[in-house]
Amino acid sequence: SPLKKLMQIGGYEFDWNEKQDTYEGHDVGVIAQEVEKIFPEIVRKSEKTGYKSIKYEKLVPLLIESVKDQQKQIDELKLQIKEIKDGSS
Repeated sequence: SPLKKLMQIGGYEFDWNEKQDTYEGHDVGVIAQEVEKIFPEIVRKSEKTGYKSIKYEKLVPLLIESVKDQQKQIDELKLQIKEIKDGSS
């Protein structure tokens, strides 16, 4: 289940450091080493620097399936609530 796997990944705020010269300032993202344990195909390693990065576009299909899974759970809970309400009337 993509949802169970995505629940193991955190979203973080961070500030870029001076060890690279591409980005600066405050940003948000995930930790490549964390993602790599669950989805190794989404992580790439730079041959030049050795740094790991995320192929964020590869997360989109997993997020879509997770939203669909959550919606299914919500719909089932709504039905249970309705059945409880109808039964107590």
